Amino acid sequence: MIYAVANGLNRRTVIYNSKYISNIWLRTTFLVRSLAKTIRYYLPVFLFELNKSTDPLKLLHVARTEPHTRMRVIFTCIFLGFICHITWANLIYHPISYSLATDKESYYEGEKIMFLITITNTDKVNTHPVLLPHTQNTGQKLLYLTAYDKAENTMLVRYKEHKMLDMMVHDTGSVAIRYLKPLEQVVIPIYLNDSEKYDNYRTLNASHHSFGVPLFAGIYRMNVTYNPKGIVQGDSIYTYYGDFDKRLPSTDKMLMHESGVLSQMISLKIKRSADTILSIERHKFSVKTDGTRFFYTCTNPSQITNGACDDHVTNLPPDSCSVANEIFYSHFKDLYAEGILRYTDGDIRTYRKYTDYCPGDLHTEKYDDFKQKIFEAQQLPDKRFYQVSYHQPGAKIHQETYCSADGTLCQETTYVYDSKGEFVRKETNLIQPCLEVILDGKKRSLKRGSDE
Repeated sequence: MIYAVANGLNRRTVIYNSKYISNIWLRTTFLVRSLAKTIRYYLPVFLFELNKSTDPLKLLHVARTEPHTRMRVIFTCIFLGFICHITWANLIYHPISYSLATDKESYYEGEKIMFLITITNTDKVNTHPVLLPHTQNTGQKLLYLTAYDKAENTMLVRYKEHKMLDMMVHDTGSVAIRYLKPLEQVVIPIYLNDSEKYDNYRTLNASHHSFGVPLFAGIYRMNVTYNPKGIVQGDSIYTYYGDFDKRLPSTDKMLMHESGVLSQMISLKIKRSADTILSIERHKFSVKTDGTRFFYTCTNPSQITNGACDDHVTNLPPDSCSVANEIFYSHFKDLYAEGILRYTDGDIRTYRKYTDYCPGDLHTEKYDDFKQKIFEAQQLPDKRFYQVSYHQPGAKIHQETYCSADGTLCQETTYVYDSKGEFVRKETNLIQPCLEVILDGKKRSLKRGSDE
């Protein structure tokens, strides 16, 4: 309500929006995580320098004399302001809540997983509409899942569902509008790995959920997104707003953030099966072991090899979903490979998601023995590639690189410091780590040989 008054909305809108109280747990969690990430990755350099001196002006001196540090100060201030802005904007919350649960505490690889989405009208007085999937067979999904890594030292998205339906049903079907009475609930079941019938995924809306790759044994954190934007029936009952809207729209419809509403996070435990033949997400694997590691292969070779046929490698023993110093490797042909090394407590030591081509890193994070980040790489939204390495302690940038989408031209910047850790200069070079070639009729980039 305060937000609305501050932005000059009319009295009707203020009264209407005053009913939409924030989901305190969800928004507070978002704010705390965002601030924690800022402090972890952008402020350590200042704390480190400040601890070396009792002079309170030291911090200002560091910011003034080191260009990359000065930019970090500016970025941190902008980032904090941005977080406060979007968190405040997200406080407008309609009375329909969404919670996620599973029907069992744990599952085995290949087992059908049931998620239960409970939709609740938290309003004690008024009836409110909500969309339900119903018979929808085409268009945008109303509900989709996201899987995060279990690690506590980073917020790492492992897998996302594709947001569009791709079913083998000619009838388009539709979503349904359901009016929930005060405090009324409705529970919607959805399924992962529903292979009771081979075509369930393609023909049943509730079973049309997949990450596109097998979900192997491990512990994941899951949530579900409810996003009606773009669905005709949803647009008829909601007015959408974004993070950068200066004022909320004046409307008689319910307000909905343009990216939808998230459920709370839950833990999903998938145990490794002792079976030697498995079917996971309609992918069939044979499993062999060398005594400590287990190899999931696309065929059934007579002996273990580390060749291209290895689709998945883990050191999880049967009937477990976690182990100290866990190893995880998967290779999905024509998609990407994923490798993980962990600390004994399950946090990420090294995570790498990469392609078979150059530049390969889609998302990489590396940490030292003290869980300080020393390297990060990712593909940017514009398809370019970025990577940065750090000196620790202090989180001072050692080297950062921007590469074109094909990797044939990169700008590499190295930061030079003196023996006391003070910034001296930066050196910038243009490099060409990748060579463009034609493979199987497709244009690809490969890493140049050491002699080129």
